[in-house]
Amino acid sequence: MVDVEDVASSIDWQEFEGFVAEIFRANDFRVKQNFRFKTSRRFEIDLVASNGNMILCVDCKQWAGGRYKKSALKKAVHEQKMRVKEIKKFLKRNIIAQKTLKYGDQFEPLIVTLMEEELVNENDVWLVPVWKLNNFLLEKEKYLRKE
Repeated sequence: MVDVEDVASSIDWQEFEGFVAEIFRANDFRVKQNFRFKTSRRFEIDLVASNGNMILCVDCKQWAGGRYKKSALKKAVHEQKMRVKEIKKFLKRNIIAQKTLKYGDQFEPLIVTLMEEELVNENDVWLVPVWKLNNFLLEKEKYLRKE
């Protein structure tokens, strides 16, 4: 049997994003990688994964921890929340993008990492170790708020 963490830590960042995208697809999510859009400035979300009216905006961080982990995570959480806020603005104004994503859908920011920790909710952004992502998606109603 292959260990998810071993695979994820042996690939580069682009392959890591692809690996995470495949976990979403295996859980019946439609996935758009490297979703770029512009509001007040240009933004990119690593993965936009949709299932029904739930849209997960995912930042993939191939971090395994380290000295500056806490401050880096706080910054990543802040930036991901801002990107989700901006994608909502973008979709509200962009009819073409609304064909696949709708402004009224439930948007959730998520960061997937290599860190060997439990699931953490930091300021309404879930930090999910890649090796726990499948279970997180299987039990998403338990973690994600209903809007």
